[in-house]
Amino acid sequence: MKTSLDQLPKPLPPAKLEELAMIKQLILERFEKENHDFKLEKIILFGSYARGKWVEDSYVQAGITYEYKSDFDMLVVTQQGISESHWLALCIDENIDKHPAIRTEVNIIHHGIQFLNKKIEENYYFFTDIAQEGVLLYDTGRYKLATPGPMTPAAQGQKAQEEFTYWFEKADEFLRHYGYALKDNSYNIAAFLLHQATESCYTAILLVFTDYKPRGHNLKRLSKQAASIDARFQAVFPLRNRREKELFQLLKKACIDARYKKDYTITAEALNYLSERVLLLRKLTEKLCQEEITRLKGIVF
Repeated sequence: MKTSLDQLPKPLPPAKLEELAMIKQLILERFEKENHDFKLEKIILFGSYARGKWVEDSYVQAGITYEYKSDFDMLVVTQQGISESHWLALCIDENIDKHPAIRTEVNIIHHGIQFLNKKIEENYYFFTDIAQEGVLLYDTGRYKLATPGPMTPAAQGQKAQEEFTYWFEKADEFLRHYGYALKDNSYNIAAFLLHQATESCYTAILLVFTDYKPRGHNLKRLSKQAASIDARFQAVFPLRNRREKELFQLLKKACIDARYKKDYTITAEALNYLSERVLLLRKLTEKLCQEEITRLKGIVF
């Protein structure tokens, strides 16, 4: 873990450094007021800013200015775990949101030190990435972060089961809401939900087989990674002709364009074709993941 913002691969401009200093101070002040109940241990910057991949971009299309700005992602570590809906977490969010000088969106997650270290020891990639790539903005020094530990196949199988269950249920949830949106003739929303179901299936596959999912929502990249695991995924979205490529491109762009761009359009016919492909992906994901989980759990020394 980096211990200073000076170690960032992409230096932050002064305005960003000032914002981070203000955010840190607001968090510290809030915990000082509640010191008798809660113990703050660490504040960690993670995500795009910690990796040097942050973006601030704007462009004009058809007379409309579009902006994309990376958020500050921060992990607040406490002795006693609190949830994002806890009143203390809500107070911190409110103080930051109302501060006139903080213009970058801030996303804060809260976890107790024992929970965090348990997840790191169990090799949960989200938490191990924070431990490896994050920047320590504040630290009492009372606790050290754990080191990822070795995993037996049985433990890996249990972890794979948990990841599969979570992401497969997510895929089914998006597919249910896709049906509602389609029935309501909300085609753009339906396309977005199909994209989310597709991404959830690919996430399940990658986490079960590789224990890692790359950041981003690029379905073309995710489909290639799934096909490298099993060639049967190549047939899910065949790109044999211009029409098949155009339809896949509509699904690929639905994550952003279907929600935010007026010129994004998709027909019921296109949605019906794409939903058939996503259902095929769902079926293949379930079959292969369950087989791999069973294999892992059955390995003994």
